[in-house]
Amino acid sequence: MRARPPFRELIICIFLSFVVLHPSASVGRSRESAGWTRIDSIVATIDREPVLESDILMEIDFGLLVSSQPESGFGELLESYLNRRLILMEVEEVGGFRLTAGQAEGAYQGYLLRYESRDIYEEKLQNWGIGEEEVLDMLRRALLASLYTESRIQFYVNILPSDIEKAYEEDRERWGETTIYEAWETIRSELLQSTYRRERDRWLSSLRDRYDLKVFNTSGKREE
Repeated sequence: MRARPPFRELIICIFLSFVVLHPSASVGRSRESAGWTRIDSIVATIDREPVLESDILMEIDFGLLVSSQPESGFGELLESYLNRRLILMEVEEVGGFRLTAGQAEGAYQGYLLRYESRDIYEEKLQNWGIGEEEVLDMLRRALLASLYTESRIQFYVNILPSDIEKAYEEDRERWGETTIYEAWETIRSELLQSTYRRERDRWLSSLRDRYDLKVFNTSGKREE
């Protein structure tokens, strides 16, 4: 006989099935402020927990969610957001990696400089129905994920002199009359960047599997 799923997982599965079958369906989170109401939709799940569209839109609006591409669309920013969530789950799992009070506060004070006036910032807070502490927490989490990523991946990135020599010999046409000693730092920098990206992508892929990430497109269907 097939075992029944736990009650909580059953409720989530029923709820997600409704959203998939009805793309226009929305989650009942509303932010009522300044005469308007925001209705959410589910854009992904992590360990069966829904990720809401407004979480991404809010961080975009506050300038706390960025991508490496200047003209990134929602899909790229969603990926950045999900990557951060996955990284923070590993941080919580392994433990021992924390920010100092000075790091968080310093980052927040620097963040406030982007606003021309305090009134503009407070109006944005009011529109989203949140307080400063919530923005500080989002900023703290973003900084924690960034610093953890750097420390974790750098451990696996090691460029040897033999790697530089090999790269130089394999691309002699590019360097022409430039000696290996003159090209050394350029090659080393390029190898560091490519190795870093490769290791980062491998790690993020493993996190997606470990924490059962499922992403949905705008029609409410899972993306392959």
